[in-house]
Amino acid sequence: MTKESTRVGFIGLGDIGLPMAKRIASQGYQVTVCGHVRREPVEEMKSLGASEVVTPREVAEASEVTITMLRDDKDTGKVVLGPGGVMEAAQEGFTIILMSTLSPAFCREVGAIGKAKGVGVLDAPVTGTRVRAATGELGIMVGGGKELVDKYRALLQTMGTVIYCGDLGMGEIVKLVNNMAGIVHSLVDAEAISWGIRNGADEQLLVELMKIGTGNSWVIEHWDFVKTMWTDPPPVTYYLGAKDLTYALEIGLEIGQPCPFAGLACELLKAPPPQIPKPQG
Repeated sequence: MTKESTRVGFIGLGDIGLPMAKRIASQGYQVTVCGHVRREPVEEMKSLGASEVVTPREVAEASEVTITMLRDDKDTGKVVLGPGGVMEAAQEGFTIILMSTLSPAFCREVGAIGKAKGVGVLDAPVTGTRVRAATGELGIMVGGGKELVDKYRALLQTMGTVIYCGDLGMGEIVKLVNNMAGIVHSLVDAEAISWGIRNGADEQLLVELMKIGTGNSWVIEHWDFVKTMWTDPPPVTYYLGAKDLTYALEIGLEIGQPCPFAGLACELLKAPPPQIPKPQG
């Protein structure tokens, strides 16, 4: 199967989704997209040779594999399972790749519905910034049948490094582990650095010291990027953290695993973020 003969649908041209879709189009795949909340991403894709249709169903009709990169279970459910959705047009041999951070249970639900129609389903959430999405350097955590993963490995590798995690839903489990740790780290580091600044320390000095000290983490290594979360108003991705932690906490209740730090972080993310103080003097 060549790139030129592989017809790919892509739904969800947001902050991360757009650069992901652009990577696919730039690598020679035939890409079909549908309407977005903003017109600009669709026009960008069309400038790269992508075709535009009106509904998710039409995306599926024009493709053999459709990728979704949407906000949450609810939005993905409407696009994939709702009226005029992807599953309506999906025929035997079709594949759906769910690349958002979703609940594992939802991915398995889509998988069960797809199996009854002979439709393959993979969950393949990503980790990395929009910059890494643009350069094809995301981490992609994939769950589902190995044969199906291998069939679309080259497609996924246009967007980043593929890490096979196991059965359908395990990609989301691994992604949620990453997000639980990353979100808690970011809140703790913001609190510590703010405390230092309010006591007269220089922000850059604190960050550089922590990079060589026991307080180091990915958050500190990328502090200039991370602290863009602590603005008023914060970016959309700030509030998405609460959504991800809610999925993790629901699973924690099911399996009897206490998650006190994730629980506190989730509550904190439901309110506007505290501001990193400005240097005094």
